[in-house]
Amino acid sequence: MILNKYIFKELFKTQLVVLLILLTVFLSQSVIRLASQAVIGSIPVNIVAYLAILSLPDISVIMLPLTLFIAILLTLGRICSDSEMVVIRSFGISPYKILAIVLVLAVITAIFSGICSNYLSSKAAVERSALLYKAQTSPEYLPLESGRFVSFGAFNIYVENVSANKEGQTIQNVYVMTLPEDASLSSVTVSQKGYLKTDEKGIQWLYLENGKRYEGPLKTDGSFRVAEFDRLRAPVAVDSNAQNTNADLMEKSTLELIQSDNLYANVEAQWRISVIFACIVLSLIAVPLSMVNPRQGRYTRLVPAILLYASYYLLLLSMRNMVLSGTIPLYPGIYIVPIVFFIFVAIPLNLPAHIFIKIKKVKN
Repeated sequence: MILNKYIFKELFKTQLVVLLILLTVFLSQSVIRLASQAVIGSIPVNIVAYLAILSLPDISVIMLPLTLFIAILLTLGRICSDSEMVVIRSFGISPYKILAIVLVLAVITAIFSGICSNYLSSKAAVERSALLYKAQTSPEYLPLESGRFVSFGAFNIYVENVSANKEGQTIQNVYVMTLPEDASLSSVTVSQKGYLKTDEKGIQWLYLENGKRYEGPLKTDGSFRVAEFDRLRAPVAVDSNAQNTNADLMEKSTLELIQSDNLYANVEAQWRISVIFACIVLSLIAVPLSMVNPRQGRYTRLVPAILLYASYYLLLLSMRNMVLSGTIPLYPGIYIVPIVFFIFVAIPLNLPAHIFIKIKKVKN
């Protein structure tokens, strides 16, 4: 039917526009955060864009239910305030028919949200950890730049010149400083040339050639020990947490989380699945709230609608913390939130007004 397609098209168009705007805003914030980390040398500059792309599934998990909720409020609110809803109902389209049209879009959004939360997010987390680990261990990704101090484990390295080659990066005129708690163990190593290489065990080594090493002070008079070398090799520490990629809950599939005996894993699985229910329940709440009188204006119920949306997710976070603390059992766990909102908010809002009038008369 033409009117059905019109309503669905307007809802989808509004959701798409809002989604693109919010994704742009949140993606920009992600890029700025990653760029600030790249500036201080925490991550290489050349992987900032890829890391930002890998954050899209996590952002979409939050944005999809929100954009659906906003799209329903804005679209149906505009249709009602422009008196289009009066014309639509004159053609025999009841509020429940409109609700059915909205639920079609809600189911589609729930499917995409489920794919993002239960599949793409874990895949992106694995890719992100692998990329960061490669950036820490592979010479081609090392954040070395000419004229900058860079920290590698216990070493502070200053390089006057950095040149790239097929194997990675070659560094020239290198100054390596160690500052342990015991001042007598501190040292400064100066070398004309060097490079970084990772062996077959994944251990990163710093190679220096044609240099001198100054150790000390050895005595109270401030004397140093000086040693010359043709070639020096020293291990460079790598964050061990980066290697334990399988231990991160974000990288595990939802099925693995459900089958796990770990409480945190089970709660993470519930959190991922709850996104699907959020799309349906919040749509059932948004439709009656968007049905406003033309004289009231399209934004009349926007504030209470946003408050309901915020209370939904705040309660969801509270239930999550309560399950993790053992205050409430794992089941129904955080699923109790969509159940409560469906029974006590969604159903009463969608009941015809004359039912409440009859109930009031019976009580009187």
